[in-house]
Amino acid sequence: MTTLTSLNRERGLTIVLVTHEPDIAAYADRVVTMSDGKILSDKRNERPVETASTVPPMRRAAPADGTARLAASAAFGAMIVTAALQAIFRNKMRSALTMLGVFIGVAALIAMVDVGQGANDAVRKQIESLGTNLLVVLPGATTSGGARGGSGSASTLTVADATAIRRDDPAVGQVSYLIRQAGQILYGNQNWTTSIQGVTANYPPTTNWQIAFGRGISQADEDDASLVVLIGQTVWHQLFGEYANPVGAILIVKNTPLRVIGVLGPKGQSSFGTDQDDLVMIPFTTAERKVLGVAAPSQVNAANALYGTISNPYGIQPRLTGFVNQIYVQAASPDLVQQAVDQVTRTLALRHRIRPGDPNDFSVRNLSQIASAAEGSSRTMSYLLAAVASISLLVGGIGIMNILLVSVTERTREIGLRMAIGARRIHVLLQFLTEAVLLSVVGGIAGIVGGLVASAVISLVAGWPTPIVWSAIVGGFLFSALVGMFFGYYPARKAAHFDPIEALRFE
Repeated sequence: MTTLTSLNRERGLTIVLVTHEPDIAAYADRVVTMSDGKILSDKRNERPVETASTVPPMRRAAPADGTARLAASAAFGAMIVTAALQAIFRNKMRSALTMLGVFIGVAALIAMVDVGQGANDAVRKQIESLGTNLLVVLPGATTSGGARGGSGSASTLTVADATAIRRDDPAVGQVSYLIRQAGQILYGNQNWTTSIQGVTANYPPTTNWQIAFGRGISQADEDDASLVVLIGQTVWHQLFGEYANPVGAILIVKNTPLRVIGVLGPKGQSSFGTDQDDLVMIPFTTAERKVLGVAAPSQVNAANALYGTISNPYGIQPRLTGFVNQIYVQAASPDLVQQAVDQVTRTLALRHRIRPGDPNDFSVRNLSQIASAAEGSSRTMSYLLAAVASISLLVGGIGIMNILLVSVTERTREIGLRMAIGARRIHVLLQFLTEAVLLSVVGGIAGIVGGLVASAVISLVAGWPTPIVWSAIVGGFLFSALVGMFFGYYPARKAAHFDPIEALRFE
């Protein structure tokens, strides 16, 4: 009794004695007498029995230093984690099913973000294949007998227009142009109908065409109207096969022999499904003077009811020079694209003597604007997919909350016993909150692995690029931990606010 009395008097600890001996009860400050579960009396002992102290008086512990406090906190944290793990492994199947919701949510989030990023990369790659900061100037339409032809049905653009744009517009960096027609190409006993383009020497780099092997068209080739040709990947495979080296071979292009000097790198299909590799390129002067002739409109002009067309019984190819089908303008920098559009439009309107208010006989297309719109659409779709996947993660969080509520109900007596022997509310709160976080974090880690595997399978089966997005992995992991904390707080708080007496009576 000396020890118990010392703990009560000097340490301020509450001691509860259950005894049948009145002489032992005489040491207490308060005596509650019970019989058959009923309280017979409850009175305070005004003069409790004092004991002779046979042990030295106990001193209050000195305040712990930082190291001791840190060690105590670490021990407490280890105890909380250990207790949470024991509770999780006590019901393995239920814990696994609880983690399943978080697993599906995180895996879906990572897979969807990876697929969306792959779509963005594909769009960006396709846009880069067209060239950067690029504007395309197209000829206008004809009107004949009241019928209006489509865009490109008139030859309204000239080489002089391109020269004026390059000379007068400071926001413009590079200017190139082309003429093109469809025609048949012969090599030995093989033939293929493709697009024949007469281009300037700077057209391939302006539009981001790479040379796979061989060499490109030089300025000397254009100045001398050299009989040389660059072929695309599709033409190479159709005429020479996949492994033959076509450099140096002689092709017959519209009855004109041309020597192959190089093969263009692959670009694949455009967004409209057109094979961009099905073409040949020759110097612009060669095409204009020896192969293609006039820059014919891309569409057949509408027939004129009043004036018939001039007959051409011998099929003589017209040799009107100086006209082009398209002009490609590269802005000096991304910030000057819109300024370049305005300057090109103003220059061409002045050269074509278009009065204010009259429709232009040309159109300027901003490919960078189209690129931004396409990337914006892909980005919006990525956000939508991520939002849908996040809903799965929230559903998993609700599952964690439901399971923890069931666990709190099942362990009510355990909670009451812990609180009765000295556990504080914060201890109970932290234990159940730790269980929730562990469930969500383990499910999140498994979801990361599952999401990466799903992305690899999608890439393998669909042939769709799915790059790893580290921000999605880190975000998914943190989001899963936050979901565990958010949805685990209510059950943990409910457990922490139990009345110990009522909890011990719970059946």
